[in-house]
Amino acid sequence: MIPRIGAQTIVWGEDIRDRMDAILTFLAATGFQGIETGIRHFSLDRYQSYREIYQKTGLALLGIHSGGKFWEPDQAGDEMKKIKGTVSFASRVGSKYLLVSGNPNETVASMQAAAATYNELGQRCLDAGIGFAYHNHHWELVNEGAILNVLMNETSAELVSLVLDTAWAYIAEMSVETLMRRYGDRIAYLHIKDVRQEKFCELGTGEIDHDATISLARSYGIEWLVVEQDYTSLTAEESMRANMRYLRSKGIGENE
Repeated sequence: MIPRIGAQTIVWGEDIRDRMDAILTFLAATGFQGIETGIRHFSLDRYQSYREIYQKTGLALLGIHSGGKFWEPDQAGDEMKKIKGTVSFASRVGSKYLLVSGNPNETVASMQAAAATYNELGQRCLDAGIGFAYHNHHWELVNEGAILNVLMNETSAELVSLVLDTAWAYIAEMSVETLMRRYGDRIAYLHIKDVRQEKFCELGTGEIDHDATISLARSYGIEWLVVEQDYTSLTAEESMRANMRYLRSKGIGENE
């Protein structure tokens, strides 16, 4: 399978809500086929207009990323109440997944305690007709991925998937091949970006062997590679054009 190319809109910073139409039009014209966006950039009462934008541009809404301190036992109940509207919106707008991330101070014990909450959130998403996925950073992958291993072992494969961030894996010195071998059948899609001296940069300008990542994605049937350019010294548009040019040089991505 040749992976399709998606984009996280994070590189546009805090202007996303006001510029959503223009950003999506640009991404579609540049060759991206799917997007992921944070929930705070949506007006929750405009789900129908967003659906129309996706239909017009042909972009698939791969994921909506939400916050929430689900790892805090004293706050998990309140967080589950608050996220009800987010799950409903994600379903109505046609997102494939709802995503959350964890806690920089996570431990094996805290992840064991949080696993039941992630299962419950996954069930809510399943009931709403969407998937639920956890997005890793580096802290889950230290010590040979001990914390992520707890999450995957203590949650249901039907309810909790993984958006595997390959750059954070590199920073944690964790082999993407090992992670694929462990969790390949639970990976919703990959986040890709490059790293130079532990700072993020455009694809092909850093230290990561993306040929290996692309080869693994093909081998494991990963449908989507999502470019997540957290920040850039370029304009957002220049950055995403550069990322697309790189991916096309590797034989993936649609031609302009």
